[in-house]
Amino acid sequence: MTSFRNFAGTVTASPRLRPSISSLDQLGGLLDSAVRAGHTVRAVGAGHSFTPLVHTGGVLLDLDGYQGIDEVDALTHEVTFRAGTRLWQIPGLLAPFGLALENMGDIDRQSLAGTLNTGTHGTGLTFTGFSGTVTGLRLMLADGSLVHTSATENPDLFQAARVGLGALGVMTHVRLRCVPHYMMQARETIEAIEPLCESFIERSQREDHLEFFWFPGTAKAQVKTNTRLPGEFPAKAPGRLASWVNDELLSNGGLQAICSVGAALPRLVPHLNSFASRILSERSYIAAWNQVFVSPRRVKFTEMEYALPMESFAAAFTEIREYFASRGAPVVFPLEVRTAAGDDTWLGTASGRDSVYIAVHRYIHDRAPQYFPAMEAILSSYGGRPHWGKQHTLRAAELSRLYPRFEDFRAVRARVDPQGLFVNDYLRELLDLQN
Repeated sequence: MTSFRNFAGTVTASPRLRPSISSLDQLGGLLDSAVRAGHTVRAVGAGHSFTPLVHTGGVLLDLDGYQGIDEVDALTHEVTFRAGTRLWQIPGLLAPFGLALENMGDIDRQSLAGTLNTGTHGTGLTFTGFSGTVTGLRLMLADGSLVHTSATENPDLFQAARVGLGALGVMTHVRLRCVPHYMMQARETIEAIEPLCESFIERSQREDHLEFFWFPGTAKAQVKTNTRLPGEFPAKAPGRLASWVNDELLSNGGLQAICSVGAALPRLVPHLNSFASRILSERSYIAAWNQVFVSPRRVKFTEMEYALPMESFAAAFTEIREYFASRGAPVVFPLEVRTAAGDDTWLGTASGRDSVYIAVHRYIHDRAPQYFPAMEAILSSYGGRPHWGKQHTLRAAELSRLYPRFEDFRAVRARVDPQGLFVNDYLRELLDLQN
């Protein structure tokens, strides 16, 4: 057996086999062998999910040997990638064609298949999550057939698979709608939390990309405003001091230090958060799209994120601030707030509505077990939908009320995988499956 451990170390497994495929013939043979041996199959990407979606004692396969571009449509800017391609590889793959992704999150370690199966998104009300930019998918199903899907070809399977949780088959190819290469101006400012909360939704509606980070219980937040520029716009490097303070404090070395101190001495957490919020610097720079979107993340954490209706943001965030003011939790990691445009994916967290995302994080060694349950109680009370790859406790009964096409998804899954080849114990519980 070979072991598996996710990014945070919170999900471990001992699969019987852990192969990496490099061809469709190899994948077909692997699925056939698994069926004959009675093993289940789960596909894994970067292991960056915090839920046990890939936990298995059967076959845990990766697509790292199946990467790159298969086709580029010069007229539509649609690009067909092999599904094992990692997000960090895509800028280099698209550069010869003068193309870029429409949007991106702040982590680029994931595979395309993992990105879509968990509903990964970026920020900006003009832009959907990754799944909303998909125009075609190819899946290998449990019977070994390779199926092409789109809005017009096997449309139900296409809609289900755009956020498919890996429960329908093995994703082999992804056709994405891309755009001409662009630059971005990044502006990072420090703002008072009160007026920021009051204006956030309105500002999100007029900016290309707007998000903020708030150290719990403090009076200020770091606001990131990214504005898209033509691809030929010259780059302008940020100041070195501000870059070091912001990148290291918010994401890496400095954050690791204060998280470690906070875990050892929880009573100091309010002082640590106050210190962190005071030394953040403002900066502005211009760089290529991917260099602005992506930030390094080296500190190990767990995360919960809910997508709320836009109109619920003010009340929900007010309740979160009141929680810290009255009870609080010894957590140092900042909360992250973003927005994304609605789409028509069946299980997309922004399906059918523009959404505001509130993400809460915990350092893996902190002493705040009550934090996530308290945040989940608040966020779910406002009709929030949990990110599929991040911690939550919702199950089929609650999810079926949140997603109008939930039963349609279950029906498609039952049709294409009646024996449950791609199902693990977690999915059985999450989706209330019998096989």
